[in-house]
Amino acid sequence: MKKIAFPVAVCLLIVNSIVGFLSCRKNTTGRTETYTLYKPILKAKSEVLAAINGNAAQPVKSAGKIYIKDNFIYLNEVDKGIHIVNNSNPTHPVQVAFLNIPGNLDIAVKGNTLYADMYGDLLAIDISNPQKVIVTGRLPNFFTERMYANNTSVDSNMVAVDWIKKDTTVTIDDSRGICPNCDFFLANSGAVPVSSKSNGTAGSMAAMVLMNDYLYAVTERHSLGVVNVSTEASPVFISSQFAGFDLETIYPFEDKLFLGSATGMFMFDVSNPETPAQLGQFAHGRACDPVVTDGNYAYVTLHAGTQCGGDVNELNIVDVKDLMNPTLVKTYLLTKPTGLCKDGDLLFVCDDKSGVRVYNAANPSDLKLLQQIATDESYDIVAGNKHAIVVSKDGLYQYDYSDLKNIRQLSFFSIKR
Repeated sequence: MKKIAFPVAVCLLIVNSIVGFLSCRKNTTGRTETYTLYKPILKAKSEVLAAINGNAAQPVKSAGKIYIKDNFIYLNEVDKGIHIVNNSNPTHPVQVAFLNIPGNLDIAVKGNTLYADMYGDLLAIDISNPQKVIVTGRLPNFFTERMYANNTSVDSNMVAVDWIKKDTTVTIDDSRGICPNCDFFLANSGAVPVSSKSNGTAGSMAAMVLMNDYLYAVTERHSLGVVNVSTEASPVFISSQFAGFDLETIYPFEDKLFLGSATGMFMFDVSNPETPAQLGQFAHGRACDPVVTDGNYAYVTLHAGTQCGGDVNELNIVDVKDLMNPTLVKTYLLTKPTGLCKDGDLLFVCDDKSGVRVYNAANPSDLKLLQQIATDESYDIVAGNKHAIVVSKDGLYQYDYSDLKNIRQLSFFSIKR
């Protein structure tokens, strides 16, 4: 799954102990190597929180995850914040607010409170008036792997709000065959980002979800965090526990959680919401891995070409009727699948340049492709009640699929890159 986006490809390293310039090799020529270095621009956290309302008309440049609640779409701007879109009329969505939240990747909404990550912190934000929001609660360092570097020179009251990009060429140490300073150039400070009463609906790429009065999140690659949000404005940390390796996504279903990871799928019983109990797990080849379920089967997409590693691009369907012993039903080869969702017998799979594939999944061992919705590198989808919302490389699409033979585009919300 995509964790972070920069103007050029960035070597994503999850490190807590190094600060300064984050760098990536661009090319190698002879005895020198050219790197793109990123140095954080820091602001006081108090100043950032006080100025959380941004320009409502700010263009979407790098869309990430989506969250749907009532008549609103909450669209993540990767590492920048959240666009709030009034979708009362799906044929004409209107952007009403932008929340400046540096380091933001995930969204959840309960009643009038929006929960969002700001690097390592979990924020609770009153959005009763989206154009004048109020931060009502904060759990500092909840996302432990996305904290600032563990270095005494770094002020924890500062936030990286942007990055300065600089190309530099360095000389290779011929005697050792390496460039000893090519990974990081240390500085005095810096950060490495990793990248009503009802609840809304998250997309399948979510790493933070709500279930009744509890919020569950991947707090670092191997841990599941639990927060009590019965008092919406004041989240209370309950616990964090080991939940599997290389966790990426969470999908809630009834009183179960399905966790997608780069190595497999982990299932938890949360009938006791404050003490998740691990059930079975399903292992697969290494790849990024969102998952959804209908209770009988889990649908898992694997895609290559990311920091997760691996080279498979496929859809796995897993029988989960016995949660302690999940079994693979069938594997379908795809282009580069990411987000997916299910509506009754319909299965929607975002499949990169192949668009959104729509299947009849009444028989999981024999999926029938009904349609392919043309989008530019679709990333995630939320569908229900004959209405689908798709995030793609170039924008936010909405479709009416009441007639599967004639799926109709309702609107397009442009992403300006």
